[in-house]
Amino acid sequence: MPVGTLFPPEKRTLRDEQTGRAVTQLTDSPAEDYHLYYYNPSITPDGKYLVFFSERTGLSNMFRLELESGEIVQLTDTRPVRAEYWPFSFNSLGAGACLSAIGSGGREVFYFEGTRLLAANIYDLTQREVLVLPPDRRPSILNADASGQTLVFATWDEALFMQGSRRMKTATDPLPEDDFFYQADTTIMRVDAGSGQAEEVLRLEKFWSNHVLVNPHNRDRLLFTHEFFDATPERKRHDRMWLLNAATGQAGPIPGQPPEEWFMHEFWSRDGQRVCFHGGRVAEQAAHGFCGWCTPDGADYTKFHHRTTGRGYGHYNLHPDGGTMITDGEAAPGCLSRVRLADERQTFEVLCRHDSYKFVDDQRCHPHPSFSPDGKKVIFTSNRSGSSNIYMTDWE
Repeated sequence: MPVGTLFPPEKRTLRDEQTGRAVTQLTDSPAEDYHLYYYNPSITPDGKYLVFFSERTGLSNMFRLELESGEIVQLTDTRPVRAEYWPFSFNSLGAGACLSAIGSGGREVFYFEGTRLLAANIYDLTQREVLVLPPDRRPSILNADASGQTLVFATWDEALFMQGSRRMKTATDPLPEDDFFYQADTTIMRVDAGSGQAEEVLRLEKFWSNHVLVNPHNRDRLLFTHEFFDATPERKRHDRMWLLNAATGQAGPIPGQPPEEWFMHEFWSRDGQRVCFHGGRVAEQAAHGFCGWCTPDGADYTKFHHRTTGRGYGHYNLHPDGGTMITDGEAAPGCLSRVRLADERQTFEVLCRHDSYKFVDDQRCHPHPSFSPDGKKVIFTSNRSGSSNIYMTDWE
């Protein structure tokens, strides 16, 4: 279907069975619909549109949903090229699954179609090509700074990751051993959103990096991960959270990541002064967890702990107030919970059920709770209807 195709509103209001809270289902597609990866805002800065992925046309495309009316408009018309984000998502063609970010001051959504980086104007529906990567490089998730003028992402070895994806057809197939991923060479790219001028700011050999995030207010300070490790004391090979000073080329792990702890899903606070994370103790993965933040130099860590039976994993996000978090898994299975942080402890308050995903499930059905710009709404994805759709509830 072409750019500009209109879809009537699909939203409806539900009542959460556990808390009684009103939950709005925004999309109702039998295909996969899901919002942008959760550290990338999905709602435009003016609060008007939700930008999301949908496979309702038979291919992965980008769409906008007007939050007031519910009207949906197609933003892209992709070609049937590889779009899976292996090993995190599978079996999709078109716009690169989970890889998009809003930039250019909130006017455009940037997305990959194979090795092409493209921009779709959310308001006037125009399209432009930003750059084309070499065919031997596979792009990862995009991220933009607060102004939306600087984009960053990683690239991986196309041949290696294509080999892996052919071996592993679904998320429930066993992952290759860690040594497979350590064969990867990673580049970290920085792009000017307006001009498309791109530069390779770091190349890492035998190092699989992911989740490259530019500091919201300093384009030279980049946070990235050393992805994947066997989380046992005798096998933990590296620190997870790394920083790059692109002005000097200096890169290294954030100090203070002890070998007995694991860290995950790190991201910058909105003011760019803290690196936020969640994690746990390697020896107590099923019971003990923490969330919190550290200073970029690793001199000061603040952690809030919890003990939860049965599940020790979830995605955390920081509310715009800078002191409260939300999670989709730690407090209670199948729930979104507000996480109050005080006295080195987490206190959970269930907002609503999402009833979606297990750890091994495809990324496209992970709830990945994300906030509206003013912090008043929570966006999340759930596959409880049989396919992934997007939902919204109030924060307060």
